[in-house]
Amino acid sequence: MSKPLGNEEIAHIFEKMSRVLALKGKDRFRILAYEKAAQSIRDLQQDLSTIAEAGRLEETPAIGKDLAGKIEEALRTGRILQCEHECHNISDSLLTLFDIRGLGPKTIAILHSRYRVDGVDDLRQLLASSTLNKKKGFGAKKLAGLAEAVESWVASHQRMLLGLALPKAEALLEHVRRVRLVSRAELAGSLRRGRETIGDVDLLVTSEDSARALIEISHLPVVTRVLAIGPTRATLLLDDLQVDIRAVPAESFGAALQYFTGSKQHSTHLRAIARHRGLKVNEYGVFRGRRKLGGAEEQDVYRLLKMPWIPPEMREDRGEIEAAQENSLPDLVELNEIRGDLHVHTTYSDGRSSISEMVGQGAALGYEYIGLSDHSPFQRVARGLDLDRLGKKIKELEKVRQERVSARPLVLLGTEVDILPDGSLDYPDDVLARFDVVVAAVHSHFKQSKSEMTERILKAIENRYVNIVAHPTARLINQRPAIEVDFQCVVLAAKEAGIALEIDGSPWRLDLNDTLARAATNSGALLAITSDAHSAAQLSFMRFGVIQARRGWIPASGIVNTWPWHKLHEWLIARRSQRVLAKKAG
Repeated sequence: MSKPLGNEEIAHIFEKMSRVLALKGKDRFRILAYEKAAQSIRDLQQDLSTIAEAGRLEETPAIGKDLAGKIEEALRTGRILQCEHECHNISDSLLTLFDIRGLGPKTIAILHSRYRVDGVDDLRQLLASSTLNKKKGFGAKKLAGLAEAVESWVASHQRMLLGLALPKAEALLEHVRRVRLVSRAELAGSLRRGRETIGDVDLLVTSEDSARALIEISHLPVVTRVLAIGPTRATLLLDDLQVDIRAVPAESFGAALQYFTGSKQHSTHLRAIARHRGLKVNEYGVFRGRRKLGGAEEQDVYRLLKMPWIPPEMREDRGEIEAAQENSLPDLVELNEIRGDLHVHTTYSDGRSSISEMVGQGAALGYEYIGLSDHSPFQRVARGLDLDRLGKKIKELEKVRQERVSARPLVLLGTEVDILPDGSLDYPDDVLARFDVVVAAVHSHFKQSKSEMTERILKAIENRYVNIVAHPTARLINQRPAIEVDFQCVVLAAKEAGIALEIDGSPWRLDLNDTLARAATNSGALLAITSDAHSAAQLSFMRFGVIQARRGWIPASGIVNTWPWHKLHEWLIARRSQRVLAKKAG
């Protein structure tokens, strides 16, 4: 009997089935059923085996009787025969084309049957030739867009998103720290600095028997392949994530951690300062001549160079060393300073968790408040709320409030309202007035000119009900470029209006990025860090937003959702109240 399958393996099979059925032109409802089931399984915080043992598989969102049976088969036998039969002779590389923006099942089927395209490499070669020129369904505009999408996909798969790499790396770190021979272990590299995409992972360990320790690490269950191993180094794969492990002496661990964390520019600058002081800094320690002055702890390196320890997220040689020398490093925001989330979605729009589930997870995180900000009607693909469904949501939300009374978090009625192409909002003012928090966002017409886009966002900022501008550049990392907009003009307008610009913690967005967030703060604008969660599990995306803020040198004081409720509430109602008072005075 084969090994029972885990959550991710079963989710992968269901995702593959949805794509194969789409490729074959099968029933749309079956396709959606597998697709939703795959996503639901990935959002679970329990193993399917545990849920199955309790007889609760059919209570899992998007899992009906038929799919529950298939999950039980996978858990029992390690395979799902019907899925194997349906997917026979269809390669994973062909199905990867579904990840390319702008490619649907019909086009993929044509490319496969007529042009023998069986993966991304084949498609790149085909696009590089003139074969598709003037072919029906492949106009110049479509071909140009397809070529751009393919290159974006290639770029995104050369580097992994922080939000996907960090959980995998931390799972490995947890296992490594349990290895008996390992006395100390830490992540390093760009992952530790919180870069939004990761090439590979650096991991440092100390051990009295490095060779044996690395062998034990290579046998850990999370390791899928060993690429190389020696007495002091090993290179492993965790699925598609490469990990370089270095064993270093305990007396040099801190210096090695600083050295391998980088960035290269930061470390080069430190070494120049060291030389000026008659010192030498490398991965083994800090030296004056042959005498070692320190290096067991990372703080030794900075202390011996006459400066305080610099947080890893700041180490990009963007002035942090000068700030440290002047003892003026900012007090960066910490995750535990976040008091609530103002931008999350429920099943009323495109979320996968109910109001109660989102609020319950907010309570588990210790939040004071949570803003349930579902989409407005313009976002049909995201099941945006028309007035009838908005009314139903309000009724359910009020019921939840009554059930909780004085419990935390406070449940706020929110909306992620579309900024339409002309700058107007997707709800009229009398509807916007019903919300506790209004998050305004660009979700369409991304290729407007810079002046058009700037005017569009400025007009939205003028609306007295808007509290936050969501993901202000509308980028998707390695998938969609940022909109063209006069960012400084937007920042100054937001500052003038007293509204916040968002740092969206979704791993695919991280928008604002670090440099723009820093520019906004330096100009005096407020920020809001949100998870943009579409399930209870995704509320953890707040962490990635905080990392991005730390990379942007942001203190807690300038982030509205670090404020206690009474201060946040005053801010939320300030603009609309001021307008009302101004009208009365007039």
